[in-house]
This record gives sequence, C-alpha cells and structure tokens, in this order.
Amino acid sequence: MRVVHLSTYESAGGAARAAHGLHQGLVAAGVDSHMLVMERQSGDARVHLAPRDLVDARLESLCAQHWCASNRTDLGNTAFSLGFASCDVARHEAVQAADVINLHWVPRLLDARALATLRTLGKPVVWTLHDEWAYTGGCHYAAGCGKWRDACRDCPQLARDPHGLVELRFAQKATACADGAMTVVAPSHWLARNAEESAVFRGSRVEVVPYGVDISVFLPERREAGRVRLGMSQDDFVLLFSAEAAFERRKGFAELSAALAMLRTRAHELGIAASRIKLAVLGHGYGVALPEGAVPLGHVASREELADIVAASDLYVMPSLEDNLPNGVLEALASGTPCVGFDIGGVPDMLADAPGCALAPAADSAALAAHIAAVVRGGLPSASVRASIRAFAENRYAPARQAEAYLAIYRSLAAGKVRAA
Repeated sequence: MRVVHLSTYESAGGAARAAHGLHQGLVAAGVDSHMLVMERQSGDARVHLAPRDLVDARLESLCAQHWCASNRTDLGNTAFSLGFASCDVARHEAVQAADVINLHWVPRLLDARALATLRTLGKPVVWTLHDEWAYTGGCHYAAGCGKWRDACRDCPQLARDPHGLVELRFAQKATACADGAMTVVAPSHWLARNAEESAVFRGSRVEVVPYGVDISVFLPERREAGRVRLGMSQDDFVLLFSAEAAFERRKGFAELSAALAMLRTRAHELGIAASRIKLAVLGHGYGVALPEGAVPLGHVASREELADIVAASDLYVMPSLEDNLPNGVLEALASGTPCVGFDIGGVPDMLADAPGCALAPAADSAALAAHIAAVVRGGLPSASVRASIRAFAENRYAPARQAEAYLAIYRSLAAGKVRAA
C-alpha cells in the first residue's frame, strides 16, 4: 500500500511533528509512505517538496499580513488562515501514485478547490485533524465560538469581514467535504466530537487515533544527562512548560504564572525554598513576562537535547485553555515525568487515568497551584512512579499502535468498507 501525507511543513511545529511521526511509524511497519510538503526540514528521500504558484503564494501572504493579522479582535491570538493554496497537489506524482491520501495541517498548501480536485482522483481521502481549522472559516481554535456547527458568519475573532471571506471559505469547505467525502481521524475525543457536530464533516466517518510518541528517544534514563544540561542541582524541583509560542493566550501562560505566584508564597509549607522551584520554558518566550527565576530555553531543534530536558523535569505543566493532544504531554509521559494540566480539549484523554498525573478545572489557577503543590510536597518523583508513567505511555502511545490503527482505516477504505453506525 502506498500512502501520501499532505502537510504544509515536514516537522516544524507540533502538528507537522505528529504527521512526520505517523509517516515514520508507517514506514517502520513496511508501508510505502511518503510526504508532500511546502517546507521541508530534513533530507528524507520520502519527503517531497510541492511546487509553489508564486501568484497564489503572494496573495496568501498579502491576505495574512494585511487583512487577518491587522484585523483581529481580543478574543484570540492564535493563527487565523483563510487557506489560499499555492500549488496543485492533485497533479503531483506522489499523489498520483498513492492508494490513499492523508491530509494533515494544510493551510497554504491546500484550499477547498484543491480538496474538490482530490475527490476527482477516486482515491480514499483521510483528513487527520490537528486543530479546528478544517471545519471552521479560518480560525485554528474557536475560542468558545460554536458557529462552525452551522455556518461561520460574523466571525468574533475578526473586527470586520466586509467581503464575507470567512463565510465563503466555510461554505467552500462544506461543499468539498459534502456527502461524507472525507474520512476524519481526530487524535482526541474532544476534536472528534466537534468534527461530528460540524456542518463541514457532519455525516462523515470520524475515528479517534491518538498520536504516537517516539519511545526510543524520550526515555526516563536521560534524566541525569538532562539535569547536567540544565545546570540544575538534585535539590531543585524543575517544572517544565513548552509551547511553540507562549504568547498565544490559549496556551495559558498567564494562568501558569498566577499559579506559580501562589505556589511561591506557600513554599515554606512545602518544605522547599521558593528559589529551588524552577520553571524551565521551552519554545519561543517572546511576548510574555517570564516569572522570576524562570529559565528560558528557547527553541530546541535536537530531539535528543529535547528528550534530555523533558526527562530532567520533575513535573510537566500543561495550562492550555484550548488544545488537542499536545505532543509535549506525550513526550513527558514517555520520559516518565508526571504531568498536571487543565481539564480541557484532549488533555483529559492523556491525563485522566495516567499514574502520577492530575487535572485541574479549566482556567483555575488556584486549583493548578494546589496540584503542583501536592507534587512538590511529595518530593522528587520516585523511580517507581516514573516507571509506571513510562509503562502507561508505552502501552497507549507507542508509534506501532498508531500505525496499526491507521493501517486498519486505510485497508477498510481500500476495501470499500464503512464504519458500522
């Protein structure tokens, strides 16, 4: 079986890393898997670069810079994409040769016209959702708006839309995906429920397949090397936060900062000096005020270096207010690192029954602080706790499990089967 994955990026950003991880898992399972991308980050011979139409590319850039970015309201500051395509993917040889086409995060690579063209090829099309963009008029996270259930009009994330572009893009997606044309795979139950309720995917086959995590790289045994890399002593309690862009309000850095301020006032009750509670911040920290004593790590490109840092941490904190199935949590679980987070989106899928982990009510900084305090009070996580968390990740998020689940979907589509109602 030959599968082609369409993704704007090969491995830059969480969605692309997840797509590339699936591609690698399928290759390991003996599948003839390829990627077609707009921007590549490696020399993988199975990753192909899509040719760009410079006219459409300039139109997309102009729209993003001078219309979307300058026209946002205070409701959200996560990316907003109208979805202008800049290449004809249907004619690419990798797509022409494929038995199954798997879409991923595709703004700038695909638009509704391209989706409609893909349908004419007569091949099964699977769309793996990494955020909400596939079923909205342009937002990647809806910030509480549910208009995508019927029609995206009067978008609350834009100050104005005089030409009705959001409504137009939404209608084009609904037309391209009409009659259950796409098989949707959501990594979390939250995203699957939304897809099923959306006007774009209503009536489509929707499956839930969690991401896989590279359990050969993210290992508890990296802890000592990671502590040295971070320059942390054995007495330091290291909290880890990660985000591609901490300034996005949905990432909850403000709520985390408030929780840490509460925690520091109680440090003496926990038997630890406030100065020994360290916050390591992975990713781009521009646009946010880092708490006193925070350690900015910036963007870490090396997977091995990243794995050292995650294993060196004593608690991974996920304060997102909107999220799907964040890779950072999966990497922490594989590293045997306990996690706490808000009970939102796909986070409970990962943490509700994970050993050594906890959930706080959404946006409740005081409850988050209490959960962090409970972990700090218990001291550094023991080897047995880390081992149980690691075993949980191996059982649920091994790449081979993800590849097997996708293969089952691909084979059922190739055989013309549909899911039983």
